Amino acid sequence: MHKKFYRALEHLLRDIDASTDDETMLRTVIGQLVEDDDGSPFGIASGRLYRERSLEFVLIASVGEYGESIEGRVVPKDYAGVRHLMERRLWITRPDSPGYDPDLESQLTHLNNASILVGQSPSYIISFGVEHEDQDELLVMLEAIRAAIGLKLRQNALEGQLRQAQAIQASLLPQHMPELAGFEIAARSVPAEEVGGDVYDLQPLDQGMLGLMVADASGHGLPAALQARDAVIGMRMGQSHNEKITAQIERLNRVVHQTILSSRFITLFYAEIEDTGNITYVNAGHCPPLLMTPAGEPFQLQTSGPVLGPLPDAVYRRCYMTLRPGELLVLFTDGVLERPAPGEEGDDEHEPVEFGQENLIAVVREHRQETAAEVVEAVLEAVREFGAGAPLEDDVTVVVIRRLAQAGDHLQESLVPLDQNGPRV
Repeated sequence: MHKKFYRALEHLLRDIDASTDDETMLRTVIGQLVEDDDGSPFGIASGRLYRERSLEFVLIASVGEYGESIEGRVVPKDYAGVRHLMERRLWITRPDSPGYDPDLESQLTHLNNASILVGQSPSYIISFGVEHEDQDELLVMLEAIRAAIGLKLRQNALEGQLRQAQAIQASLLPQHMPELAGFEIAARSVPAEEVGGDVYDLQPLDQGMLGLMVADASGHGLPAALQARDAVIGMRMGQSHNEKITAQIERLNRVVHQTILSSRFITLFYAEIEDTGNITYVNAGHCPPLLMTPAGEPFQLQTSGPVLGPLPDAVYRRCYMTLRPGELLVLFTDGVLERPAPGEEGDDEHEPVEFGQENLIAVVREHRQETAAEVVEAVLEAVREFGAGAPLEDDVTVVVIRRLAQAGDHLQESLVPLDQNGPRV
């Protein structure tokens, strides 16, 4: 009987929507235990919910017996039954209980009163009018309810914190994509969990110039999200002070080194793009961005320094390139390249087949004449399909910048092919 009751209680709590606030959840539990059959083995005939105030508990919900007519009644904290309950977290009040007040109790229930204390700031008392006489079984019931509700409250608190972290991380992403004359820009970031370690940022700088950052904190989930937040804030501070690009990265590297575990790091690509197509950038250990010409030729941008974090005195150098009319620049995180194909093994039989650079090049080449937003969606869809729709194992971010072609534009020929692994200048 005990196991049946406990399973029924678990199912009840599990089925309550995660977005339900704590007080509504507690009201629902009381109502269902009183009105359904789940509480009948222990003679639960009525239920009341009290919310803590400074010197008392106020009755905010009543089911059965006197019903809503007694809502608003208060029980002082110095009442013996409440004192015992606050000390022990569960208590059964009977006429022979120490400090029993028949006048007070009769206003609330004519039955024995089995109560538990749950939550903090405020705490709540859940009190049941019970017809069961076996005190040991009542204590088992109370402890089962208290433990299950306590777990649900902690789960709700954690989910609430994650929702707040989601909102904070979303607020760091550009709410409106900034414009740069002669360019088309689109971006998407998809976390593997509620929050992730990938982030991108685009900020207007001087007239005709845009700052662009893509960062990937090691791991995923909340710790990685906090690191990614530091990268965004750190780079924005440097931009606001017109700091040189290499000085920004080196300062951020020192900050990351001081504030993270030695096993964690951040890869980061930062560029300042002029409306002339000239780009100055630093690549701190990030995936080399892909450049695609209108003819479908792929190139990559070189790396110019190590990842952020492990080496406090690391030196980063500026690199330069020109994005010519009609060309695409695709920035991405390693969640794109490392997306595994379920059930398939690569050359190393212990490693899965990954999406990889060749698939990325093929997708971008196929869609290179489409808008930047369409290229972003094409890459994300290809990554999803490659993984057969399985949940992401790592965060995925894609940013696409297209320089619009104009009549009379001519492409220059000083390009280094991607397969030669050289820089694009």
